[in-house]
Amino acid sequence: MNKRKSCVHNVVKPSKTPRTDGKTHVQDEEEVDEEDEVQQDQSLSSSGSSSLGDIGVIESITLKNFMSHHLLGPFKFGPNVNFIVGNNGTGKSAILTALIVGLGGKATITNRGTSLKGFVKYEESFADIKVKLKNRGNDPYKGDIYGDSICIEHRITSDGCRTCKIKNKTGHVISTKKEELTAILDHFGIQVDNPVSILNQEMSKQFLHSKSEADKYKFFMKATLLEQMKRDYIHIKQTKALTREQVERQEECLKDLRQLFLQKKERYERLSSLDNMRQNLEDLKKKMAWCLVRYFSASCRSVKSRFGRRSHETEQAQHQQKISAFKKQLEKLEEESSALNQEIKDKQQALLATLFLMAIDWTRKKQLMASRSNRLRRFGDHMPELLESINKAFSQGRFIKKPVGPIGACISLKDPSLAVAVESCLRGLIKSFCCDNYRDEKVLQGLMSSYFPRGNRPQIIGTVNMMFLCVLVSGVQHPEFPSVLDCLNIENPVITNCLIDMRSIESILIIKNARARKVMQGSRPPKNCREAFTADGDQVYTNRYYTTEREVLAQYLGGDPEAEIRRLSNVQEEEAQENEQKIESERKNVKEAQDELKKHERVLMNINQKYKDVKNKMEQLSDETEQLKVRDCAGRSDCEAKAKEICPVRQQVDQSAKSIDAEITRLRQKISTEESSHGDKEQVIREYAEAHSNYKSKSSQLRDLRKFIDRLDHIMIDRQDRYKSMRRSLSVRCKLYFIKFMMELKCCGSIMFDHINETLSISVKPPGQEKNNVNDMRSLSGGERSFSTVCFILALWEITESPFRCLDEFDVYMDMHNRSISMNMLVALSEDQHQRQFIFITPQSTSHLPNSSHIKIHQLQDPEREAEEE
Repeated sequence: MNKRKSCVHNVVKPSKTPRTDGKTHVQDEEEVDEEDEVQQDQSLSSSGSSSLGDIGVIESITLKNFMSHHLLGPFKFGPNVNFIVGNNGTGKSAILTALIVGLGGKATITNRGTSLKGFVKYEESFADIKVKLKNRGNDPYKGDIYGDSICIEHRITSDGCRTCKIKNKTGHVISTKKEELTAILDHFGIQVDNPVSILNQEMSKQFLHSKSEADKYKFFMKATLLEQMKRDYIHIKQTKALTREQVERQEECLKDLRQLFLQKKERYERLSSLDNMRQNLEDLKKKMAWCLVRYFSASCRSVKSRFGRRSHETEQAQHQQKISAFKKQLEKLEEESSALNQEIKDKQQALLATLFLMAIDWTRKKQLMASRSNRLRRFGDHMPELLESINKAFSQGRFIKKPVGPIGACISLKDPSLAVAVESCLRGLIKSFCCDNYRDEKVLQGLMSSYFPRGNRPQIIGTVNMMFLCVLVSGVQHPEFPSVLDCLNIENPVITNCLIDMRSIESILIIKNARARKVMQGSRPPKNCREAFTADGDQVYTNRYYTTEREVLAQYLGGDPEAEIRRLSNVQEEEAQENEQKIESERKNVKEAQDELKKHERVLMNINQKYKDVKNKMEQLSDETEQLKVRDCAGRSDCEAKAKEICPVRQQVDQSAKSIDAEITRLRQKISTEESSHGDKEQVIREYAEAHSNYKSKSSQLRDLRKFIDRLDHIMIDRQDRYKSMRRSLSVRCKLYFIKFMMELKCCGSIMFDHINETLSISVKPPGQEKNNVNDMRSLSGGERSFSTVCFILALWEITESPFRCLDEFDVYMDMHNRSISMNMLVALSEDQHQRQFIFITPQSTSHLPNSSHIKIHQLQDPEREAEEE
């Protein structure tokens, strides 16, 4: 069974020993015994087995047609310290990029491209990457299958497809599935996207060399996997909240199920009385059989006399004809009733549609009247109050950069007659706001919640560090018709960038006249034009045309609101008169259809009753026919034999056959009525059992879910406490190791964590400036900042686990003195941790490195022809 390895040390519980210097340590939330943390790390380092160096480390890498290189490698790496040295263009960073891709990483992780096909050498059809990992030691991954090494081969085609083969030591393909590669990486504890494992130039520049304290904190969280833990915790918490809401909704559903169950139960219990009536009917039939035996010599002549004038069979045939006619009449009436019902529904839908259109016009008029005093009310009744609260929040410093919006209020038309066309193009963007960063977006969301209900709030568009977009190449240039961008007056470049990015307004034409279809769908549509809009709001593509169903009025970008109100009032008055007549006519038609339907229902009820009466009469005649046959065809003995078949035990009858027959008829009618109201017996039993099962099952599910949610609450509280404890422990250990490394370099430095505001600040004082009050890293030179960065990386290496560490051009900003010190420190730490593998990439000379069996240098040769600079 494979073991999933942790990527961080075991959490050290904070010590309860109070500080003796009387100072309070605010940044780390709770005091942790720093001496215990260091001792814990030393014990972990000393207890590491040498066999760990044979598990998951890189044995070799071979590249073919990768980036600008035809063939690189194979590079056979040593188990401890490796230096990859070469000038620009020799393939140093290509090796690191190939390592990420070869272990299943996405192209975006490498910061060298956005698509895999970009890694294929120019004019080649594919690129190959082969990565060998060691699989020796006490805990190999499927050692009996793979052997001492695992070879992972990736092929990337020029169209961006990726295939993978995972081979054992002998070269046999074991698997081609992504899941197998993921299992291997999990077993070895390799995180391809963790910057502590593989730190390239762009990641270093983005986080470590960034002056933002928030970026450094993000880097720390990502490197220690605390960020993933936090995301997982937040996701579980949100899922739990959604589950609780679902349980509350299901509780309402449970009430409905209980009500349905009680109804089905009542119908089920009433079946017992129906069974009693059926049993009474059977008893009456038995009495009738023996009653006929008693009155057989006396009734035989009267029966023959009754049927002498008209045969019994003729009467039955007549009744059968009546039943057939009634059935046809019933079917015809049911079809007519169904048609009338559908007609009523259609007319009611037409009424609703008319009323809906009237409501839209009244809503528009209300918005225009409200905008008399403040034009911003066109964009919502509470839009002026929202902008006032934004200005207030900005003056209080709650925004890093003041949001811009609504977009419709920040633009104006050069030609007011194009208002409908521009509004049809921009649609929902007109009410949108632009925010500079995620923090400002959260503040704006909170302000919007006071004025707009959830689901009806203006859209917020992020515009972090947006630059002017070049529209000279991608924009449409037409000699006769303007683009949407050409039609607008926009003072704020943020709004311009937003509309270009979100709607591509530089590529949309406004065509006033009826030539829109000819221009867009002709043989040569305008270059760089994706779509067009007419003055009436019609949307035109090169292959389709969408027209508006009714007249569209400008809602936001119109000119004079008073003129629009007057025009809308005139339209409403005309439509009101027309719609009033139409509504009255439709209501009259609905009333007539409903009256006709009621008439059909009454006729249907009468025909149905006649049908039942004739059917009962036929059943009665059928019984009498059977009795007549018995009497006519056999004597008293035959009649007794027939009675014994019906009821073996002779019945004492004190009623006449007529009274028994009348009671049988009455009981049959009652049973028929009850059956029609109750339905089929098996169906009633089935529905009762189903309703009972559903109610019982839903009750049990909800009970279990409530218990599970309560248990989950306790677990999440415990997990939150463990997360905070681990965060405190890792923060303190990172700080201590950073101070330790800075002290070894005779520098004064410290790290301060603010977990509430999620910032990490590094303060450094170079030698000779210990008394200087200025200690922020922004005041340091590039070399000194890189020097501090190395110490920060070393501190992170001390608190995280990974079988190998890769560092790309860490010394690019250092002078020779600081570079030498940093290099010696990295080599010393790497040799001390001989169970791990280290790969350092540098363009600088390594001649000053000591001769050691732990160090292996890979010198890359300059290419024969000029290669593209990495």
